[in-house]
Amino acid sequence: MSISNLIVHEIQKHEGERKAILIARPNENPVDGQAEALSAQVTNLFNRSGMNTGRFVNPQGSEEGAQLPALLFKHFKNDTFVDFAGFTKDCAAEYLKYLEPVEEAEGGLLWFNHYELHDTHFLYIVMLKRKKGIGLGADLSLSQIEQIEMEKLHMSLRINLTAWQAGDEGRYISFRFGRAPKFESEYFTQFIGCDEPKVAAKETRKLVDLTAAFCQSEGLPSKQANEFKKVVSEHCQAKAQDREPLAIKEIASQVESRFSVEQANKFLEIADSDSFKMEKEIFVEKAALKKLTRLSGSSRALTISFDSDLLAESIVFDADSGTLTIKDLPKSLLKQLQAMSN
Repeated sequence: MSISNLIVHEIQKHEGERKAILIARPNENPVDGQAEALSAQVTNLFNRSGMNTGRFVNPQGSEEGAQLPALLFKHFKNDTFVDFAGFTKDCAAEYLKYLEPVEEAEGGLLWFNHYELHDTHFLYIVMLKRKKGIGLGADLSLSQIEQIEMEKLHMSLRINLTAWQAGDEGRYISFRFGRAPKFESEYFTQFIGCDEPKVAAKETRKLVDLTAAFCQSEGLPSKQANEFKKVVSEHCQAKAQDREPLAIKEIASQVESRFSVEQANKFLEIADSDSFKMEKEIFVEKAALKKLTRLSGSSRALTISFDSDLLAESIVFDADSGTLTIKDLPKSLLKQLQAMSN
């Protein structure tokens, strides 16, 4: 990651009040070791689970509604910000307009960070909070200090500026609310000017269901279907590990390599159908991938979970009677059952 511009502004506002004050830094913060360390911490927190994605309702901005896209269109030219400090000050002033009517909301530090990664330009806008801490002086005396809270992010967004500027139809905005209450997430989304946000976990579950629907539509035998689902899962896991979006066409390519061009087109057709309406790109939530390779279910008295490739092997399902026959029980369970039968 190569940081191009970085600046922090402060917004002072107390809970229960509507008046907010912007304390704008006149020029950019230096990109030194401390800035790079803080940027790395922000990135690490941002890339955790719970990501939402979206795009601007009006990518070039308009006189009404959110002004963030219009400000970007005005200031970001040829992969460079014209007057980054001025751009961020205008953004912070716009942020105040959405913050002030919400009496429950508090102020904080607005962190703006423009950086380049793999020839792609990104912009972070993050609301950071201060917290009380204990400091130790040179004479070993204790004192109370204020520091930036870095255990969690409150509200944050990352814009893929390269994709936005190219007119990409994908979801080039990613944002997180952390544990922010609903009233904060609502005004933050309005400030962004984002269309209906998509939650990564929900989109991943749709991909899981899409994969199952494709296997069923093509009448794939259980073993072949399970092998394909495992391939999809591994591909998705790799994307999640690299913190990159997954293009649905990548899964279609897997279908083509394992089956045929016709079936790859069938996969894309199902993905685009009214039943799914999959985005061209999604961010993968690892936990939501489990159903690709595992079968599970529970009631108040019973919980069952197993790898799907055990079906028709050590686990047999009788559709007529609705029963499972389980062979090769786990040793710990087998010992318990044997002890109870004695």
